[in-house]
Amino acid sequence: MHSMGRDLGKPLTEVELVVSAEEAGLRLDHFLAERLPWRSRSDLQRRVRDGLISVNGEPARPAQRVQTGMLIRVLVTDTPGITAEVPAPPLFEILLEDAWLLALNKPAGAVVHPVGRHVNDTLLNMLHARHAGLPEPVGQCAPMIVHRLDKDTSGVLVFASNEDARRRLGLDFETRQVRKSYLALVHGSVAADDGVVDLPIGSDTVHGVRTRMTVASDGRPSRTRFETLFRSSVLSLVRFLPETGRQHQIRVHAEALGHPLLCDRLYGVAKPDPEQARTFSAASGHTLARQALHAEALRFAHPGTGAEVFLHAPLATDLAALLPTHLAFPAAPLLRLS
Repeated sequence: MHSMGRDLGKPLTEVELVVSAEEAGLRLDHFLAERLPWRSRSDLQRRVRDGLISVNGEPARPAQRVQTGMLIRVLVTDTPGITAEVPAPPLFEILLEDAWLLALNKPAGAVVHPVGRHVNDTLLNMLHARHAGLPEPVGQCAPMIVHRLDKDTSGVLVFASNEDARRRLGLDFETRQVRKSYLALVHGSVAADDGVVDLPIGSDTVHGVRTRMTVASDGRPSRTRFETLFRSSVLSLVRFLPETGRQHQIRVHAEALGHPLLCDRLYGVAKPDPEQARTFSAASGHTLARQALHAEALRFAHPGTGAEVFLHAPLATDLAALLPTHLAFPAAPLLRLS
């Protein structure tokens, strides 16, 4: 398996790739998805359709097969308004860093990897720029994606620091060996102290938003455990423990419970109740600028040593500001590793 082979810490306008013998015969979109994991397959397919990808100097064709020695050129900065500069890294807390992995407390609003108009201003760009000055073994290999968080979700995020780690962690996420815990502020008073949402999730074909998911009888099996940590007449603090990993799973299941996340523009009410802000904010008039979801903790096997790793990020301050001061709640009861 190839690494992404590109220093994203430098301004990116174009990528050139040469097909190896072992890759001969692959469909072009599969080849590109393997070589450029920081771009989504749908984005790469769009670039083929828009003439932004060439093969040996000729426009690429959908479903084209690649052959040994072919030169593939991908234009990246096709969208007006994209800056060529990699901005200074945001303030984020490093939770763990060694020769195998890098874990950080992701700030809300940070895009994880290049996508759409975000080419040079993502966490991955900034981490690549940062790693260039690090000594070995930590700085031996630029961080690589193994899982993702939405732009507006804060909390624990893990990157791999070598190919073996990327493969092992990626497999662990895929086979549900990684235990996850999220905290969310939801609308209304959740009556149940705990429970399980076991509802299939599929693409939403009604609302006209491409990325929106919904509970669908023909969707993929999806299961989320939850426990209510705090409730009032206007909001509740809920811990979600997803047992599957579907797109927007917690947001969809929260909506299915009748308690969508605060400020969730896709699945709920975009603005929180003003009375809620006045009652529970530490600062008068405080309102949220993003969906109220925080990746609280991860538990997994270290890809190098096999030892159990537990990573925790306290509830983000913008979410905590909507709760009573000094609210205490138990740590995440994450399942043991199998």
